[in-house]
Amino acid sequence: MMIALVTIIVFTSGTFYLSAYSESNQSMMGMDGMNDMCQSMMNSIPKDVIIKAVSSQMVSVGKESTVTLLVVDKETGNPLDDANVILHIEKGGPMEGMDGMNMMDMMGNMFEAENIGYGKYLIKVNVDEKGYHTMHTHAIPQGKSMMSMMNNHMDIGIIAR
Repeated sequence: MMIALVTIIVFTSGTFYLSAYSESNQSMMGMDGMNDMCQSMMNSIPKDVIIKAVSSQMVSVGKESTVTLLVVDKETGNPLDDANVILHIEKGGPMEGMDGMNMMDMMGNMFEAENIGYGKYLIKVNVDEKGYHTMHTHAIPQGKSMMSMMNNHMDIGIIAR
């Protein structure tokens, strides 16, 4: 089993962008085959879209904060105004807080981002602990099935203080 984790931090105009990418080339055979397959799909670079934070990723503990994402078509570079953007937030790095959870637990905690136009989506965040949190972000382009959410996943980091 080989797992690589890369965190990218880019500073622009007083804000920064955190993104986490990891990939696993685990065998999909055996009892954990479905979990391995889902994790492998979710940890890859999005296939059809580019997802990036275009606002600060610093949020306040115990207060509703917002993060704005931009979703664009990977081929054309055009903003996607018609995507369904759904998220799940967990404490810590990608997959760190998943111990003891199954896919249905994660799906039950997902919520939708608000489409605010021009490919931008507003996420309302309210975390109760300081530190690093991961937004598992899925974009489903119009006309694609729910299964495409696994192919269009990006982990985006937020810092709560």
